[in-house]
Amino acid sequence: MSCNTNDSSVLSCYASAAWNATIIPRANFYIVTPSESTFGSLDEVPNYAVQSVPFWFALMFIEFLLARWMGKRPARVNDSLSSITAGMVQQMSKVLVLSFETAVYTYLYNNYRAFDLPWDSRWLWWGCVFGYDLGYYFAHRAGHEINFLWAAHQVHHSSESYNLSTALRQSVFQGFLFWVFYLPLAFVIPPSIFKTHSQFNLIYQFWIHTELIDNLGPLEWVLNTPSHHRVHHGRNKDCLDKNYAAVFIIWDRIFGTFEAEPRERNVAYGLVYPVQFWDPIAVQIHYYQYIFKLAWTTDGISNKLQVLFRGPGWAPPGEVDVPIPEVQYPVKVFNRNLQSPFWQYMVLHHAVLSSAYMFLMDNKALPPLGLWLCSSYILLALTAFGMLFDHKWYGPLVELCRVTIGLLISLLSVNSMYAGFIFPAPAAFAAQVILGASMLFWIAVIARQSWSGKPYWAEAAAKKSM
Repeated sequence: MSCNTNDSSVLSCYASAAWNATIIPRANFYIVTPSESTFGSLDEVPNYAVQSVPFWFALMFIEFLLARWMGKRPARVNDSLSSITAGMVQQMSKVLVLSFETAVYTYLYNNYRAFDLPWDSRWLWWGCVFGYDLGYYFAHRAGHEINFLWAAHQVHHSSESYNLSTALRQSVFQGFLFWVFYLPLAFVIPPSIFKTHSQFNLIYQFWIHTELIDNLGPLEWVLNTPSHHRVHHGRNKDCLDKNYAAVFIIWDRIFGTFEAEPRERNVAYGLVYPVQFWDPIAVQIHYYQYIFKLAWTTDGISNKLQVLFRGPGWAPPGEVDVPIPEVQYPVKVFNRNLQSPFWQYMVLHHAVLSSAYMFLMDNKALPPLGLWLCSSYILLALTAFGMLFDHKWYGPLVELCRVTIGLLISLLSVNSMYAGFIFPAPAAFAAQVILGASMLFWIAVIARQSWSGKPYWAEAAAKKSM
Protein backbone atom coordinates (compact mmCIF):
# COMPACT_ATOMS: atom_id res chain seq x y z
CA MET A 1 0.00 0.00 0.00
CA SER A 2 1.34 3.45 -0.96
CA CYS A 3 0.33 6.41 1.20
CA ASN A 4 0.44 9.87 -0.40
CA THR A 5 2.00 12.40 1.98
CA ASN A 6 -0.34 15.06 0.58
CA ASP A 7 -3.33 13.04 1.60
CA SER A 8 -5.09 14.45 4.64
CA SER A 9 -5.85 10.93 5.82
CA VAL A 10 -2.20 9.82 5.77
CA LEU A 11 -2.37 8.58 9.36
CA SER A 12 -5.40 6.49 8.52
CA CYS A 13 -3.58 5.15 5.48
CA TYR A 14 -0.54 4.07 7.49
CA ALA A 15 -2.75 2.58 10.20
CA SER A 16 -4.54 0.53 7.55
CA ALA A 17 -1.21 -0.61 6.11
CA ALA A 18 0.00 -1.64 9.56
CA TRP A 19 -3.23 -3.56 10.17
CA ASN A 20 -2.88 -5.39 6.85
CA ALA A 21 0.74 -6.28 7.66
CA THR A 22 -0.42 -8.17 10.76
CA ILE A 23 -2.74 -10.50 8.86
CA ILE A 24 -0.72 -13.66 9.65
CA PRO A 25 -0.48 -13.15 13.45
CA ARG A 26 -4.14 -12.13 13.56
CA ALA A 27 -5.24 -15.07 11.42
CA ASN A 28 -3.65 -17.40 13.97
CA PHE A 29 -6.19 -16.10 16.50
CA TYR A 30 -9.03 -15.84 13.94
CA ILE A 31 -8.97 -12.05 14.32
CA VAL A 32 -9.77 -11.32 10.69
CA THR A 33 -12.54 -9.52 8.87
CA PRO A 34 -14.62 -10.75 5.91
CA SER A 35 -13.40 -7.89 3.73
CA GLU A 36 -9.73 -8.90 4.01
CA SER A 37 -10.23 -12.67 3.78
CA THR A 38 -12.91 -13.21 1.13
CA PHE A 39 -11.75 -14.34 -2.29
CA GLY A 40 -13.56 -15.09 -5.53
CA SER A 41 -11.47 -18.07 -6.63
CA LEU A 42 -9.30 -20.82 -5.15
CA ASP A 43 -6.16 -19.44 -6.78
CA GLU A 44 -6.55 -16.15 -4.92
CA VAL A 45 -6.58 -17.76 -1.45
CA PRO A 46 -3.19 -17.28 0.26
CA ASN A 47 -1.38 -20.21 1.84
CA TYR A 48 -1.87 -18.94 5.38
CA ALA A 49 -0.46 -22.12 6.94
CA VAL A 50 2.91 -21.91 5.17
CA GLN A 51 3.10 -18.14 5.72
CA SER A 52 2.53 -18.79 9.45
CA VAL A 53 5.62 -21.02 9.83
CA PRO A 54 8.07 -18.20 10.75
CA PHE A 55 5.51 -16.84 13.23
CA TRP A 56 5.16 -20.30 14.77
CA PHE A 57 8.90 -20.76 15.14
CA ALA A 58 9.17 -17.34 16.79
CA LEU A 59 6.40 -18.25 19.26
CA MET A 60 8.04 -21.61 20.01
CA PHE A 61 11.32 -19.85 20.82
CA ILE A 62 9.52 -17.33 23.04
CA GLU A 63 7.66 -20.16 24.78
CA PHE A 64 10.96 -21.96 25.45
CA LEU A 65 12.52 -18.83 27.00
CA LEU A 66 9.42 -18.03 29.06
CA ALA A 67 9.20 -21.60 30.37
CA ARG A 68 12.79 -21.44 31.62
CA TRP A 69 12.22 -17.99 33.14
CA MET A 70 9.01 -19.10 34.87
CA GLY A 71 10.63 -22.27 36.22
CA LYS A 72 8.40 -24.53 34.14
CA ARG A 73 9.50 -27.49 32.04
CA PRO A 74 10.75 -26.21 28.66
CA ALA A 75 10.23 -28.09 25.43
CA ARG A 76 12.56 -31.08 24.94
CA VAL A 77 14.71 -30.92 21.82
CA ASN A 78 14.05 -34.53 20.78
CA ASP A 79 10.30 -34.25 21.26
CA SER A 80 10.02 -30.86 19.55
CA LEU A 81 12.04 -31.97 16.53
CA SER A 82 9.90 -35.10 16.31
CA SER A 83 6.74 -32.96 16.28
CA ILE A 84 8.10 -30.55 13.68
CA THR A 85 9.18 -33.53 11.57
CA ALA A 86 5.66 -34.98 11.62
CA GLY A 87 4.25 -31.64 10.51
CA MET A 88 6.70 -31.35 7.62
CA VAL A 89 6.00 -34.91 6.45
CA GLN A 90 2.25 -34.27 6.61
CA GLN A 91 2.46 -31.05 4.59
CA MET A 92 4.77 -32.59 1.99
CA SER A 93 2.26 -35.37 1.43
CA LYS A 94 -0.14 -32.69 0.22
CA VAL A 95 2.46 -31.53 -2.29
CA LEU A 96 3.12 -35.01 -3.65
CA VAL A 97 -0.52 -36.08 -3.93
CA LEU A 98 -3.21 -34.18 -5.81
CA SER A 99 -5.72 -32.45 -3.55
CA PHE A 100 -8.48 -34.96 -4.13
CA GLU A 101 -10.70 -33.55 -1.40
CA THR A 102 -10.62 -30.05 -2.94
CA ALA A 103 -11.48 -31.49 -6.35
CA VAL A 104 -14.47 -33.42 -4.95
CA TYR A 105 -15.66 -30.41 -2.95
CA THR A 106 -15.41 -28.14 -6.01
CA TYR A 107 -17.24 -30.67 -8.18
CA LEU A 108 -20.11 -30.93 -5.70
CA TYR A 109 -20.38 -27.16 -5.40
CA ASN A 110 -20.28 -26.56 -9.15
CA ASN A 111 -22.90 -29.21 -9.95
CA TYR A 112 -25.13 -29.67 -6.91
CA ARG A 113 -25.11 -26.46 -4.84
CA ALA A 114 -28.49 -25.65 -3.37
CA PHE A 115 -28.17 -21.85 -3.60
CA ASP A 116 -26.40 -19.28 -5.74
CA LEU A 117 -25.22 -16.90 -3.03
CA PRO A 118 -22.79 -14.02 -3.66
CA TRP A 119 -19.26 -15.19 -2.84
CA ASP A 120 -18.52 -11.91 -1.02
CA SER A 121 -21.51 -12.16 1.33
CA ARG A 122 -20.65 -11.57 5.00
CA TRP A 123 -23.38 -14.02 6.00
CA LEU A 124 -21.71 -16.67 3.89
CA TRP A 125 -18.35 -15.90 5.50
CA TRP A 126 -19.76 -16.22 9.03
CA GLY A 127 -21.75 -19.31 8.07
CA CYS A 128 -18.53 -21.01 7.05
CA VAL A 129 -16.84 -20.01 10.33
CA PHE A 130 -19.40 -22.00 12.33
CA GLY A 131 -20.19 -24.63 9.68
CA TYR A 132 -16.58 -25.68 9.24
CA ASP A 133 -16.00 -25.72 12.99
CA LEU A 134 -19.03 -27.96 13.52
CA GLY A 135 -17.76 -30.28 10.79
CA TYR A 136 -14.38 -30.36 12.53
CA TYR A 137 -16.03 -31.35 15.81
CA PHE A 138 -17.66 -34.42 14.26
CA ALA A 139 -14.56 -35.33 12.22
CA HIS A 140 -12.38 -35.03 15.32
CA ARG A 141 -14.80 -37.03 17.44
CA ALA A 142 -14.92 -39.77 14.82
CA GLY A 143 -11.13 -39.75 14.82
CA HIS A 144 -11.21 -40.81 18.47
CA GLU A 145 -14.15 -43.20 18.35
CA ILE A 146 -13.50 -45.16 15.11
CA ASN A 147 -10.39 -47.31 15.21
CA PHE A 148 -9.10 -46.94 11.65
CA LEU A 149 -9.54 -43.15 11.90
CA TRP A 150 -7.81 -43.15 15.28
CA ALA A 151 -4.89 -44.95 13.60
CA ALA A 152 -4.32 -41.70 11.70
CA HIS A 153 -5.15 -39.20 14.43
CA GLN A 154 -3.09 -40.91 17.16
CA VAL A 155 0.02 -39.31 15.63
CA HIS A 156 -1.08 -35.94 17.00
CA HIS A 157 -1.48 -37.42 20.48
CA SER A 158 1.77 -39.37 20.51
CA SER A 159 3.83 -36.69 22.26
CA GLU A 160 4.17 -36.97 26.04
CA SER A 161 4.86 -33.24 26.16
CA TYR A 162 2.46 -30.37 25.62
CA ASN A 163 3.88 -27.25 24.03
CA LEU A 164 3.52 -25.26 20.83
CA SER A 165 5.57 -27.73 18.81
CA THR A 166 2.99 -30.42 19.66
CA ALA A 167 0.51 -28.60 17.42
CA LEU A 168 2.70 -29.44 14.42
CA ARG A 169 2.66 -33.18 15.10
CA GLN A 170 0.19 -34.19 12.39
CA SER A 171 -0.80 -37.34 10.53
CA VAL A 172 -0.05 -37.92 6.86
CA PHE A 173 -3.24 -39.98 6.47
CA GLN A 174 -5.72 -37.84 8.38
CA GLY A 175 -6.30 -35.35 5.58
CA PHE A 176 -7.18 -38.16 3.18
CA LEU A 177 -9.74 -39.68 5.56
CA PHE A 178 -11.49 -36.82 7.37
CA TRP A 179 -12.44 -34.54 4.46
CA VAL A 180 -15.78 -36.29 3.91
CA PHE A 181 -17.14 -34.68 7.09
CA TYR A 182 -16.98 -31.26 5.42
CA LEU A 183 -18.71 -32.19 2.16
CA PRO A 184 -22.20 -31.01 3.29
CA LEU A 185 -20.81 -27.47 3.19
CA ALA A 186 -20.22 -27.90 -0.57
CA PHE A 187 -23.95 -27.53 -1.20
CA VAL A 188 -23.82 -23.93 0.05
CA ILE A 189 -20.27 -22.60 0.62
CA PRO A 190 -18.07 -21.67 -2.39
CA PRO A 191 -14.71 -23.53 -2.52
CA SER A 192 -12.63 -20.36 -2.01
CA ILE A 193 -14.49 -19.49 1.21
CA PHE A 194 -14.16 -23.10 2.38
CA LYS A 195 -10.42 -23.16 1.66
CA THR A 196 -9.90 -19.90 3.56
CA HIS A 197 -11.69 -21.04 6.70
CA SER A 198 -10.19 -24.51 6.63
CA GLN A 199 -6.84 -22.77 7.06
CA PHE A 200 -8.01 -20.33 9.73
CA ASN A 201 -9.57 -23.20 11.67
CA LEU A 202 -6.31 -25.15 11.48
CA ILE A 203 -3.86 -22.39 12.40
CA TYR A 204 -6.07 -21.18 15.29
CA GLN A 205 -5.29 -24.46 17.00
CA PHE A 206 -1.56 -23.71 17.17
CA TRP A 207 -1.59 -21.30 20.11
CA ILE A 208 -3.78 -23.49 22.33
CA HIS A 209 -1.00 -26.10 22.59
CA THR A 210 0.80 -24.59 25.57
CA GLU A 211 1.02 -24.97 29.34
CA LEU A 212 2.02 -21.35 29.91
CA ILE A 213 -1.48 -19.86 29.52
CA ASP A 214 -3.87 -20.57 32.37
CA ASN A 215 -7.62 -19.95 32.58
CA LEU A 216 -8.91 -17.16 30.32
CA GLY A 217 -12.04 -16.33 32.29
CA PRO A 218 -15.29 -15.75 30.36
CA LEU A 219 -13.65 -16.80 27.07
CA GLU A 220 -13.52 -20.36 28.43
CA TRP A 221 -17.30 -20.60 28.01
CA VAL A 222 -17.24 -20.00 24.26
CA LEU A 223 -13.77 -20.60 22.83
CA ASN A 224 -11.43 -23.54 22.81
CA THR A 225 -8.49 -22.49 24.98
CA PRO A 226 -5.18 -23.96 26.17
CA SER A 227 -6.91 -25.12 29.36
CA HIS A 228 -9.62 -27.01 27.46
CA HIS A 229 -7.19 -28.51 24.97
CA ARG A 230 -4.80 -29.72 27.68
CA VAL A 231 -7.65 -31.94 28.83
CA HIS A 232 -8.09 -33.27 25.31
CA HIS A 233 -4.42 -34.30 25.15
CA GLY A 234 -4.54 -36.02 28.54
CA ARG A 235 -4.28 -39.79 28.95
CA ASN A 236 -5.91 -39.75 32.37
CA LYS A 237 -9.17 -41.69 32.29
CA ASP A 238 -11.31 -38.60 32.95
CA CYS A 239 -9.65 -36.77 30.03
CA LEU A 240 -10.17 -39.38 27.32
CA ASP A 241 -12.56 -38.50 24.49
CA LYS A 242 -13.23 -34.98 25.76
CA ASN A 243 -13.08 -31.45 24.33
CA TYR A 244 -13.02 -32.13 20.59
CA ALA A 245 -13.54 -28.50 19.59
CA ALA A 246 -11.25 -26.58 17.28
CA VAL A 247 -12.36 -22.95 17.80
CA PHE A 248 -15.70 -23.02 19.68
CA ILE A 249 -15.99 -25.16 22.81
CA ILE A 250 -19.77 -24.72 22.61
CA TRP A 251 -20.01 -27.90 20.52
CA ASP A 252 -18.61 -29.99 23.38
CA ARG A 253 -20.98 -28.33 25.82
CA ILE A 254 -23.94 -29.04 23.51
CA PHE A 255 -23.04 -32.66 22.71
CA GLY A 256 -21.92 -33.70 26.19
CA THR A 257 -18.17 -34.15 25.61
CA PHE A 258 -16.93 -31.20 27.67
CA GLU A 259 -14.56 -31.68 30.60
CA ALA A 260 -12.99 -28.86 32.62
CA GLU A 261 -9.29 -29.00 33.40
CA PRO A 262 -8.62 -30.61 36.81
CA ARG A 263 -7.01 -28.32 39.36
CA GLU A 264 -5.92 -30.95 41.87
CA ARG A 265 -3.30 -32.55 39.58
CA ASN A 266 -1.39 -32.06 36.35
CA VAL A 267 -2.66 -33.76 33.23
CA ALA A 268 -0.47 -36.59 31.88
CA TYR A 269 -0.11 -36.27 28.11
CA GLY A 270 0.26 -38.73 25.27
CA LEU A 271 -1.21 -42.09 24.30
CA VAL A 272 -2.45 -44.47 26.99
CA TYR A 273 0.35 -46.78 25.84
CA PRO A 274 3.09 -44.24 24.95
CA VAL A 275 5.30 -44.83 21.92
CA GLN A 276 8.95 -45.66 22.62
CA PHE A 277 10.61 -44.36 19.45
CA TRP A 278 11.22 -41.18 17.45
CA ASP A 279 11.18 -42.67 13.93
CA PRO A 280 8.77 -40.40 11.97
CA ILE A 281 7.60 -43.21 9.66
CA ALA A 282 6.98 -45.60 12.57
CA VAL A 283 4.99 -42.91 14.41
CA GLN A 284 2.74 -42.56 11.36
CA ILE A 285 2.09 -46.27 10.70
CA HIS A 286 2.59 -48.25 13.94
CA TYR A 287 -1.09 -48.23 14.93
CA TYR A 288 -2.19 -49.26 11.43
CA GLN A 289 0.14 -52.23 11.75
CA TYR A 290 -1.47 -53.08 15.09
CA ILE A 291 -5.12 -52.94 13.97
CA PHE A 292 -4.55 -54.71 10.66
CA LYS A 293 -2.70 -57.51 12.44
CA LEU A 294 -5.51 -57.69 15.00
CA ALA A 295 -8.16 -57.77 12.26
CA TRP A 296 -6.24 -60.50 10.40
CA THR A 297 -6.00 -62.74 13.48
CA THR A 298 -9.58 -62.09 14.66
CA ASP A 299 -12.15 -64.75 13.71
CA GLY A 300 -15.26 -63.84 11.71
CA ILE A 301 -15.88 -61.15 9.08
CA SER A 302 -18.11 -59.20 11.46
CA ASN A 303 -15.44 -59.11 14.16
CA LYS A 304 -12.77 -58.16 11.65
CA LEU A 305 -14.85 -55.18 10.53
CA GLN A 306 -15.57 -54.20 14.12
CA VAL A 307 -11.85 -54.08 14.84
CA LEU A 308 -11.69 -51.31 12.24
CA PHE A 309 -14.93 -49.48 12.98
CA ARG A 310 -15.34 -49.84 16.75
CA GLY A 311 -13.44 -47.67 19.18
CA PRO A 312 -9.79 -48.12 20.18
CA GLY A 313 -9.31 -50.96 22.66
CA TRP A 314 -12.38 -52.95 21.50
CA ALA A 315 -12.06 -56.72 21.71
CA PRO A 316 -14.24 -59.45 20.13
CA PRO A 317 -16.95 -61.16 22.28
CA GLY A 318 -15.44 -63.45 24.85
CA GLU A 319 -12.25 -61.43 25.10
CA VAL A 320 -11.38 -58.56 27.42
CA ASP A 321 -11.15 -55.03 26.01
CA VAL A 322 -7.66 -53.53 26.09
CA PRO A 323 -7.38 -51.98 29.58
CA ILE A 324 -6.63 -48.30 30.15
CA PRO A 325 -3.75 -48.14 32.65
CA GLU A 326 -3.80 -45.75 35.58
CA VAL A 327 -1.35 -42.86 35.32
CA GLN A 328 1.43 -43.12 37.86
CA TYR A 329 2.76 -39.89 39.36
CA PRO A 330 5.36 -38.49 38.98
CA VAL A 331 4.90 -39.20 35.28
CA LYS A 332 7.95 -40.76 33.59
CA VAL A 333 8.27 -39.95 29.89
CA PHE A 334 10.33 -41.57 27.15
CA ASN A 335 13.41 -39.40 26.72
CA ARG A 336 16.05 -41.12 24.61
CA ASN A 337 18.45 -38.43 23.45
CA LEU A 338 21.87 -37.73 21.92
CA GLN A 339 25.15 -36.64 23.43
CA SER A 340 26.47 -33.14 22.84
CA PRO A 341 27.38 -31.96 20.17
CA PHE A 342 25.13 -34.38 18.26
CA TRP A 343 21.82 -32.88 19.33
CA GLN A 344 23.15 -29.41 18.40
CA TYR A 345 23.97 -30.87 14.99
CA MET A 346 20.37 -32.06 14.74
CA VAL A 347 19.01 -28.62 15.59
CA LEU A 348 21.23 -26.97 12.94
CA HIS A 349 20.30 -29.42 10.20
CA HIS A 350 16.63 -29.33 11.16
CA ALA A 351 16.72 -25.54 10.79
CA VAL A 352 18.32 -25.92 7.33
CA LEU A 353 15.69 -28.49 6.32
CA SER A 354 12.90 -26.29 7.64
CA SER A 355 14.13 -23.49 5.39
CA ALA A 356 14.25 -25.91 2.45
CA TYR A 357 10.76 -27.10 3.32
CA MET A 358 9.38 -23.55 3.33
CA PHE A 359 11.06 -22.90 -0.02
CA LEU A 360 9.58 -26.11 -1.40
CA MET A 361 6.06 -25.38 -0.18
CA ASP A 362 6.10 -21.82 -1.51
CA ASN A 363 7.80 -22.50 -4.85
CA LYS A 364 5.02 -23.23 -7.33
CA ALA A 365 7.42 -22.97 -10.30
CA LEU A 366 9.44 -26.04 -9.28
CA PRO A 367 9.13 -28.76 -11.96
CA PRO A 368 7.41 -32.01 -10.87
CA LEU A 369 10.66 -34.02 -10.91
CA GLY A 370 12.40 -31.42 -8.79
CA LEU A 371 9.43 -31.41 -6.44
CA TRP A 372 9.66 -35.16 -5.95
CA LEU A 373 13.44 -35.08 -5.53
CA CYS A 374 13.33 -32.32 -2.91
CA SER A 375 10.49 -33.95 -1.00
CA SER A 376 12.18 -37.36 -1.06
CA TYR A 377 15.44 -35.87 0.15
CA ILE A 378 13.78 -34.05 3.04
CA LEU A 379 11.94 -37.26 3.98
CA LEU A 380 15.25 -39.18 3.93
CA ALA A 381 16.80 -36.58 6.21
CA LEU A 382 13.92 -36.65 8.69
CA THR A 383 14.02 -40.45 8.75
CA ALA A 384 17.79 -40.40 9.40
CA PHE A 385 17.25 -38.01 12.31
CA GLY A 386 14.71 -40.42 13.79
CA MET A 387 17.19 -43.29 13.49
CA LEU A 388 19.84 -41.27 15.33
CA PHE A 389 17.46 -40.30 18.15
CA ASP A 390 16.42 -43.97 18.38
CA HIS A 391 20.10 -44.97 18.75
CA LYS A 392 20.08 -47.23 15.70
CA TRP A 393 23.67 -48.36 15.05
CA TYR A 394 23.16 -47.71 11.33
CA GLY A 395 21.89 -44.18 11.92
CA PRO A 396 25.30 -42.56 11.25
CA LEU A 397 25.64 -44.55 8.00
CA VAL A 398 22.24 -43.36 6.75
CA GLU A 399 23.02 -39.78 7.77
CA LEU A 400 26.39 -39.95 5.99
CA CYS A 401 24.61 -41.13 2.85
CA ARG A 402 22.09 -38.35 3.24
CA VAL A 403 24.62 -35.50 3.54
CA THR A 404 26.70 -36.98 0.70
CA ILE A 405 23.64 -37.10 -1.57
CA GLY A 406 22.77 -33.55 -0.52
CA LEU A 407 26.27 -32.34 -1.35
CA LEU A 408 26.17 -34.02 -4.76
CA ILE A 409 22.73 -32.56 -5.53
CA SER A 410 23.98 -29.12 -4.49
CA LEU A 411 27.05 -29.34 -6.70
CA LEU A 412 25.23 -30.78 -9.72
CA SER A 413 22.19 -28.49 -9.49
CA VAL A 414 24.26 -25.31 -9.80
CA ASN A 415 24.72 -25.89 -13.53
CA SER A 416 21.58 -27.93 -14.20
CA MET A 417 18.06 -27.14 -15.35
CA TYR A 418 17.09 -26.97 -11.66
CA ALA A 419 19.60 -24.23 -10.81
CA GLY A 420 17.90 -21.73 -8.55
CA PHE A 421 15.11 -24.19 -7.74
CA ILE A 422 16.60 -26.98 -5.61
CA PHE A 423 19.21 -24.65 -4.11
CA PRO A 424 18.67 -20.91 -4.59
CA ALA A 425 21.95 -19.33 -5.72
CA PRO A 426 22.67 -17.37 -2.51
CA ALA A 427 22.24 -20.51 -0.43
CA ALA A 428 24.11 -22.97 -2.65
CA PHE A 429 27.60 -22.22 -1.29
CA ALA A 430 26.41 -22.27 2.34
CA ALA A 431 24.68 -25.62 1.72
CA GLN A 432 27.85 -27.07 0.24
CA VAL A 433 29.96 -25.93 3.20
CA ILE A 434 27.49 -27.33 5.78
CA LEU A 435 27.00 -30.62 3.95
CA GLY A 436 30.72 -31.06 3.22
CA ALA A 437 31.66 -30.46 6.86
CA SER A 438 28.87 -32.81 7.96
CA MET A 439 30.14 -35.54 5.64
CA LEU A 440 33.63 -35.37 7.21
CA PHE A 441 32.04 -35.27 10.67
CA TRP A 442 30.11 -38.51 10.13
CA ILE A 443 33.08 -40.28 8.56
CA ALA A 444 34.98 -39.57 11.79
CA VAL A 445 31.99 -40.69 13.90
CA ILE A 446 31.64 -43.98 12.01
CA ALA A 447 35.37 -44.65 12.28
CA ARG A 448 35.29 -44.09 16.02
CA GLN A 449 32.14 -46.20 16.40
CA SER A 450 33.78 -49.05 14.49
CA TRP A 451 36.80 -48.79 16.79
CA SER A 452 34.81 -48.67 20.03
CA GLY A 453 32.15 -51.17 18.95
CA LYS A 454 29.24 -49.11 20.31
CA PRO A 455 27.29 -45.95 19.42
CA TYR A 456 29.18 -43.62 21.77
CA TRP A 457 27.20 -40.68 20.37
CA ALA A 458 23.97 -41.97 21.94
CA GLU A 459 22.92 -40.81 25.37
CA ALA A 460 21.70 -43.56 27.65
CA ALA A 461 17.93 -44.03 27.36
CA ALA A 462 16.12 -42.45 30.26
CA LYS A 463 12.70 -41.94 31.71
CA LYS A 464 12.37 -38.29 32.58
CA SER A 465 9.98 -37.07 35.27
CA MET A 466 7.54 -34.47 34.02
